[in-house]
Amino acid sequence: MTEENLELIKNAGLGVNAYDKTPAPQPDENDTESYFGKPEKYDYSDVELPENYCYNEDLLNEFNELAGKYNLSQKSANELMSMAVKLTQQMSSNFSKTMAEQQRQKIENYRHNLVNDFEMGGAGLAKTLRTANIAYTEFADDDVQTLLNQAGLNCHPKIVKMFYNIGRQMQNDVIHSANMPAVPKESREDILFPTMQ
Repeated sequence: MTEENLELIKNAGLGVNAYDKTPAPQPDENDTESYFGKPEKYDYSDVELPENYCYNEDLLNEFNELAGKYNLSQKSANELMSMAVKLTQQMSSNFSKTMAEQQRQKIENYRHNLVNDFEMGGAGLAKTLRTANIAYTEFADDDVQTLLNQAGLNCHPKIVKMFYNIGRQMQNDVIHSANMPAVPKESREDILFPTMQ
């Protein structure tokens, strides 16, 4: 086997020209040097951070130790830190979207359950809501209403039922708790002339 054939076999493969004696390109030494060479202290003031974003000191110290272990230059550390910030932003955005979708789904389930509730839903839903809203507007101040609306609890069947029961008692003028039985209503005559019974 000739030396030329040995060279061909040794370098065989797609994109390889065994007859090309040009040496493979070597990385630029200056470029390589800029990525390595641990600084005395890492400083990330050149890394652009989102508004209200701050580093976690413990994680930053871990990152600095790792960067130092691999002898990364400030330039390399900054590039990696920028990527970490982008990843964190993306994960935070995805998490927020997931939470918002879960909340939307939960509220839809509350509405579905309310509409299909045997006692309060169906054809009687409008009447139920009118009665419940009497108590809701009377007893739930703006802060409570905002809290219930944001959580979607203003359409939770048990909350609606609670306000419905209170509203019904308000309409009948007999508000009382389950622990305190209702006191029979006295007439004016009974109050003014109690001995004449």
